[in-house]
Amino acid sequence: MTEYGVPKLSTTLVLRPSQAEHKPPSATQVAKASGGFRPDVQGLRAVAVGAVLLFHANWKFFSGGFVGVDVFFVISGFLITGILLREAQGSGRIRLGGFYAKRARRILPAATVVLIATLILTVMLLPQIRWETVGVDTIASALYVVNWVFAAGTDYLNAEIAASPLQHFWTLAVEEQFYIVWPLLLVTLLLLFRRRTKTREGTVADHRVSAMRAARPGVLLVLVLSLLFSIYQTSVDPAPAYFLTTTRLWELAVGAAVAVFASEIARIPHWLGYVLGWAGLASIVVATLLFSGSTPFPGYAALVPTLGSAAIIAGGMNGRAENGVGRLLTLRPMRWIGDISYSLYLWHWPLIVVGTYLLGGELRVRYGLLIVIFSILPSWLSYRFIENPLRNWGWVKHSVKRSLLAGAALMVSSIVLASCVYIAPRIMNPQYEASADTKIGAEALTGDFTNDDLSSFTDAGKPADQIEGGFTPSALDARDDNTEVYGIGCNRPSSAATPKIKGCIWGDPHGDTSVILVGDSHAASWASAYIALAKEHGWKLWVSTKASCGLSSVSQADGDQEYTKCNTWSAMMFDDILAEHPDLVVTTNRYTRAAYKPGLSRGEARMLYADGLHNDLQRLNKAGIPTIVMDSTPEMNSDVPECLSANPDHLTACATPRTDAIGKGATYVKRAVEGLPEADIIDMNNWICPDTEACSAVVGNVAVYRDAHHLTRTFGQTLAKPLEAELRKSEVARSALW
Repeated sequence: MTEYGVPKLSTTLVLRPSQAEHKPPSATQVAKASGGFRPDVQGLRAVAVGAVLLFHANWKFFSGGFVGVDVFFVISGFLITGILLREAQGSGRIRLGGFYAKRARRILPAATVVLIATLILTVMLLPQIRWETVGVDTIASALYVVNWVFAAGTDYLNAEIAASPLQHFWTLAVEEQFYIVWPLLLVTLLLLFRRRTKTREGTVADHRVSAMRAARPGVLLVLVLSLLFSIYQTSVDPAPAYFLTTTRLWELAVGAAVAVFASEIARIPHWLGYVLGWAGLASIVVATLLFSGSTPFPGYAALVPTLGSAAIIAGGMNGRAENGVGRLLTLRPMRWIGDISYSLYLWHWPLIVVGTYLLGGELRVRYGLLIVIFSILPSWLSYRFIENPLRNWGWVKHSVKRSLLAGAALMVSSIVLASCVYIAPRIMNPQYEASADTKIGAEALTGDFTNDDLSSFTDAGKPADQIEGGFTPSALDARDDNTEVYGIGCNRPSSAATPKIKGCIWGDPHGDTSVILVGDSHAASWASAYIALAKEHGWKLWVSTKASCGLSSVSQADGDQEYTKCNTWSAMMFDDILAEHPDLVVTTNRYTRAAYKPGLSRGEARMLYADGLHNDLQRLNKAGIPTIVMDSTPEMNSDVPECLSANPDHLTACATPRTDAIGKGATYVKRAVEGLPEADIIDMNNWICPDTEACSAVVGNVAVYRDAHHLTRTFGQTLAKPLEAELRKSEVARSALW
């Protein structure tokens, strides 16, 4: 997404079909031709950005529109390599300073304007809890390392958080990193492969031979190694693999390979070139329509759009650019969209993210399309008054030093403004954080517990400034107020298949009473309360949980796919429980847990999961191990920390009707324990949602959730005593623990 609007060079070689059949072009001519302006490539950009825009507009028909990014990667690899090879063939060297000066003039002006505009929109329209994140993302985007930031943040903890308005900058970061690695590799290989030969053409021929000798093994090395790593990483940990440079370099290398082997590719028959062009376009369309978020990507799947793009570029060589599929790609509207595609890509996503927030967090297709259409206006203005004028500004264009200094100044300006946005929320807003000595929730209660004690939890529906002592954690800190099991890896990520024991024991490791808390992240949310009880009563508590995975004998689902690592973890965990033979097993899961069995409805799949849990509980009971299933945690209609940040003086705006929040998993929980005398249900929902009408975001001076359905660590700790009271009411738990 960087080589948009390439100058229309007059070096394009055009051979008529009859000429090409009788006299193949020379290698020099082909290399020259492949580096000139390609109107079909400009149209291919329109295809790429169109796919991305329709996907981001939330049009489900284009569920694989994200492959437009892969098309851009191939185009960039092809064009950048062509630029580097032409210089290497002409002079025998690559001037890195001049190369990076051109990239700075081309990329940074428009990107900087979008970064600053996004910061302004964030401060004006988004809640303060997003300011810190956007500030960090802006700094990382300005430094072109933001893809690594997103890769590090793709864990389960962030699954419910709204997308960053700068998330699309990850692709620019990958490309810029390629622009650093690839030229340096070529320079190194040129030094290794350069040799002088005595020919009538002199040093120009020598340079051409050296450049080809250097580029061919280099591009194949990058392509093969990165592709193999991409396939591996996508299979073991697909979420971060999507953003990593190392899993994406091969896609740019595919485009680079087309440029490197242009002399051979251009000699293919014209009929084959036309077939390649149409087949390539068909591949991109098929991927756009048939791929989806459940497609493991990039990996093998990315071969479809990348090879399709390469086929279009290859098919258009040797005078075929405006024939075959080129007739479609070179239509004036396609070329115009291609001209502004870089700016269009930059502008559309921040507008979609901000628009989604203003629309209540849900983006319907019609609104998504309207935003996309509207984004054409700032994109055209950016192209017309920023991209072209600044790229061709003579004062910097004719000086490498001034170009690089101007680029550095633009990067610094983004970083400085982003730093201000990052620190502003904590300076501007006290967030009504409760003082340390404030009596919080159940920590103020003693003795036996009854429903009368719920009265101490009911004052939080008031505006924050009317709650005595405020609430804690603050809206800005609530998202990070997470149970301790995450930081030490006791809650296993989706990529892990084995339970963890070491470091996941709390209380007294040699205690006479042993308890195992097992389940998904909702079970992990209860760890703080159980850890407090284990320390107080001297239990040996083992917490073993896994993202989106519960204890069940059936094959479990992860969206539309089989969750194989969950199945392995669940089976191993069950065997570990039998081996440990604890006094009590406690499990709980989000109500969305479901079995994997194609053809079942979601409701049927959830009931089948409950049957699998029932089977496991029954086997544990037969082995003499009593079990407790905790009812599903109430779920809110919004991201609670974000809502608290947006409504600090009106917390009732963050409440969710009780009927919406509670009872979603009651049926499957009852099904799981039905008929089992040594299994019981613990229902804590009245403590989490004490109001009879609505569930509040703040209860007993404590922010309840760190997203829409995971409890904060602080609130979990306040529930320790009420949890003990409920456990004592259960005959199964009471006989096992006391």
